[in-house]
Parts: sequence; C-alpha cells; structure tokens
Amino acid sequence: MTTNQDRTPSLDEVLAEIAASSTPPDATQFRNWVNRYPQFKAEIVDFATDWIEVEAMKTPNKVTQDDVALVVNRTMSRIQQILYEDDRPTSLKDLAADIEAAGHDVDSFQHAVDIDRSILTCLVERMILPSTIPLRMVRAIAKVLNRDAKQVRDYLQLPPQRAAAAYRARGQPNPLQMTFSYIVSLADLSEDKKTNWLAEPPDPELSE
Repeated sequence: MTTNQDRTPSLDEVLAEIAASSTPPDATQFRNWVNRYPQFKAEIVDFATDWIEVEAMKTPNKVTQDDVALVVNRTMSRIQQILYEDDRPTSLKDLAADIEAAGHDVDSFQHAVDIDRSILTCLVERMILPSTIPLRMVRAIAKVLNRDAKQVRDYLQLPPQRAAAAYRARGQPNPLQMTFSYIVSLADLSEDKKTNWLAEPPDPELSE
C-alpha cells in the first residue's frame, strides 16, 4: 500500500498540530506556522488570538473584560506586525496604510505617538514643514511602525499630498506646508502636552 506523503493537511489537522503545544505560539512559532501554511493564515491568526484570550481569562488574579481585551489587542497587533514585516515595502510611501498594516488604528497610533487627530492628518498628508518636525516625533513614529528613522524622514520630506489631484486639475500650486509649532497650537491636546511638544528641538536630519 502506498501513501501520499506530499498530501496537503487540512485546516483541522493544522490547528490540531498547533494546539498540541502546551502554550500559545510565540512570535517565532507563529511565523513558522504561517510560512508553512500560508493558505490558512487568517484561520491561524484567529486561532492564536482566541487561545491568548482563553489563557488570559484563566489568570488566577481578578481580571476584568477590559484587561482581557487589552491582552488580545496587543497580541493581535504583534501578529499583524509579524505578518506585515514579511512583505511590507522597503520604503514608507503611505503613512495611513503603514499604520494599519502595523496593527494600529487611528486612536492607538495617536496614543502611542502622543498626538491628536489633526496632527496625525497633517503627518499623513505631509502638511508640516519637515525642518520644523521634532526628533522626538520622528523617533516615536519609527518605533511604533518598526521602521528606521531614515525611512520616516524620507516620507516626511515627500511633497504634500492634500487634495493633490484637485490642485493639479485646476492647474494650481500644491498647498503650502505649515510649521510644527503652528499645527500644535491648533491641536486638541492639553496645554501641558502642547508645551512639551513645543519644547522639543527639530530633527537636525530634516533641516533644509
């Protein structure tokens, strides 16, 4: 009797093999599973995050539903980062897409970088004069996106893109960029946060 050693395992067999481990897969194990069975990537992601949630709820200490949600969200964010790091573009061309692909939504990114929606919008559209952007901002974005600071600088130095197509269609010049201090002054941040940002020195690598 012959057997087909090259037979592709079913989803149930793959998940059963993962579940045979005593603990949820870590980053290295997760990457290995996804690389071995890319056709089941979405199912493996769901399985891993569900497992993390179950383990979190077994914690002997009192755990609120918010605590469980935080663990799962952090896990999901890390999983998405692992997936994204494998095939993301080498250069940063679309900040909004990079934020999402790195496992963040608008709110979590704003919280991580310590900015509001208006500053984020200006960063996405490159409406801030690069030479006025603080080094702390560049480093914070690079850390959250797991990018090199140079990649972030290269993005921030691209031409502004707000309604670019409409401007070109009317034959009018691109919109003018504004200074970081002006953007911060209009932001929906506490006065303490505004003061802290305004005290940050510009990134010398972004000087004109």
